[in-house]
Amino acid sequence: MKKKNVSVLLVLMILLVSIPKYNFAEEKGKVIFISMNRTSLENMLEIPSLKNELDKRGYVSLMNIRGDGGTDDRRSYATMGAGRRASVSLQSTINFEELTKENESIFKLNTGKEPKKINNPNINLSLNENEESAEYGATLGALGQSFLENNLELAVLGNSDIKKDDELVPIRNIGLVAMDNYGRIQDGNIDNINVTDYTMPYNLSTDYKKLTDETKKFYNEKDALFIDLGDTYRLDEYKEYLNEDTYEKIKSKIYKNISNYLNEVFNLVNENDVIYITSPFCSDEDHKDKKRISTLIKFKGDEKGILKSSTTRRNGVIANLDVGVDILNEFGIENENMVGRSLETVQKEDNIEFISYELEKMGTISTIRGSIISLFVTVVSISWIIGVMMILFRRYIPNKEKVFLVLKEFIKLGMIMPLAFLFAPIFNFNTPTGISMAIILTTLIIYLIGKFVFKDDIKEMSFFSVLTILIIVIDSIFGTYLMENNIMSYDAIIGARYYGIGNEYEGVTIGCAIFAFGTLLYYKKIPKILVCILSLLILITSAYPAMGANVGGAISESIAYLLFILLIFDVKLDLKKIIFIGFCAVLVVFSFAALDIMFGFKSHLSVFVNQIIVEGPSAIIETFTRKIQMNLKLAKTSVWVNILLAGIAIISTFIFKPSGQFKTILTNYPTIFKGFVATLVGCTVTLLVNDSGIVAAATSSIYILIPLIIISMNIIIKKGEKA
Repeated sequence: MKKKNVSVLLVLMILLVSIPKYNFAEEKGKVIFISMNRTSLENMLEIPSLKNELDKRGYVSLMNIRGDGGTDDRRSYATMGAGRRASVSLQSTINFEELTKENESIFKLNTGKEPKKINNPNINLSLNENEESAEYGATLGALGQSFLENNLELAVLGNSDIKKDDELVPIRNIGLVAMDNYGRIQDGNIDNINVTDYTMPYNLSTDYKKLTDETKKFYNEKDALFIDLGDTYRLDEYKEYLNEDTYEKIKSKIYKNISNYLNEVFNLVNENDVIYITSPFCSDEDHKDKKRISTLIKFKGDEKGILKSSTTRRNGVIANLDVGVDILNEFGIENENMVGRSLETVQKEDNIEFISYELEKMGTISTIRGSIISLFVTVVSISWIIGVMMILFRRYIPNKEKVFLVLKEFIKLGMIMPLAFLFAPIFNFNTPTGISMAIILTTLIIYLIGKFVFKDDIKEMSFFSVLTILIIVIDSIFGTYLMENNIMSYDAIIGARYYGIGNEYEGVTIGCAIFAFGTLLYYKKIPKILVCILSLLILITSAYPAMGANVGGAISESIAYLLFILLIFDVKLDLKKIIFIGFCAVLVVFSFAALDIMFGFKSHLSVFVNQIIVEGPSAIIETFTRKIQMNLKLAKTSVWVNILLAGIAIISTFIFKPSGQFKTILTNYPTIFKGFVATLVGCTVTLLVNDSGIVAAATSSIYILIPLIIISMNIIIKKGEKA
């Protein structure tokens, strides 16, 4: 009996010791999401308690704020809650209201659903608009719906209401983050949270005492809090009515209030809790200065660093569509309708300095890229047109050989500049002067090397092309740093692409690789079989999800490269061969999609495949419809269309004048001419399969038209035709 009692006692002791341990291990933290809308990172650092906390811990990142069909506050909030780029109604304000008898009946009538503590009676306007005109198929309220379905509770506090003509204008976009699929929020206080204050913008101020009390109350009751510190939004909206001194005084007062509130929050939370502090949209000043990117800070644990995600694959840059996904991830929840990715942390002691430098660099690139690219396209297009005019009217030009010699050097800039844009980021400058000087310096160095090492024009152009494709391949293998940071590539602020090979260089990859192969074969520097091997290598680095990750490039490159290989091996083309080429392109895409899913790279291709799995064939129609619409838009607005139009005009001209010019080039430079044909087909394909096909086709055509014009000039000079 004694032994039995002792055994029972030992078991009880073990259980008593174990219970606290297991409870502690299973204790889940809470999430507090705080919106300081329209606040830059620089201004956030002026808030004492936030600055002090960041000195000790915290992960910082820049955040793309793009929505569906436009960029504004409400779309960014909605995108966070949807986990996809979302669109919302512009017909009315986003008016979430606390439940009353009057709005209860209206909500039931409009939605057919039972209301909760807070509801948006006009939610159908946004739901319908998002469903009818949205490009990305977002499901509004995915975050709040996931909470509901997983028996988690949340609350929303605060608003950004303003007054106009003594009428209250509700600005309650915070609800778009936390609502469910029907515009409902479980709990909170969004109506009775402000006070009248005639020293503040719109005579309104957040009641920080009440906000603090409500935060403490709901913190104890709920799993997550979503809080809107509306004063930062009101200040930014009202700024145009203030002089500099008054603005600074009001800002100082607001930041002091926020600092005191944040200090209460930091003292309130436990070590397992997570705090997000973000500005869902940028300030009006930053928007005008093209720094259209905001900030997100995540406090979790005691470490310092920066954030990144699989959406961007860039240290210190995330997308707004990642935020809701990351919040759910903190509770171990996934929602298949959300395509954003959870956030990864990267340890970095100088996180603020790093993010500030990257912000300045991205802002500078975004500001000056338009003017530099326009200048580049203008110089290239005009030099081509002048060159062709000189060829057509050569008999009337005195000293045409000298004129051709000078003009050829300007025309070659079209092949040098994409390479110079690639090299310039090595200097890592972040000012307009620095970036511009880096481009000029690299252009000059590349030109001089080509000019003094190679005395022959074709060899010189071949050198530019070989070096370009070599750098693109190496950069793709080692993380596309040069691609991510150059003027001619994609822009994280725009957010159409964050990593891999962009549309501009997709075209370059087709054109310059084929021209390089054509010239190397012409000079018998490589065997034909090596072209097959190198083409496959370039295709892999361009399309592999962990490298170039360009689906459009995979299709157009595979077709262009395979056609070029068939042509150089003198294979006669017929319908069967054409079908075979198309089949190979489809096989390439499916192969890379399988690798993407198998290894979990989570690139654009896997997102597309997942959309097809979730939505069915409609996702394919939706994607290609978006691509066509984007190309039609670019045809009206993009400067790149000038190169494409100039190219079409030049090729059309050469068909007739000079007489027999194409035949002469085919006879004298057979592999180069075959490269022209393959690249032209690649240009056509990329127009059809890429959402910026006009851009890719334009950059690819550079490697047809520049050699075509220069070879034509050399033929004329060699013939010694007289004026």
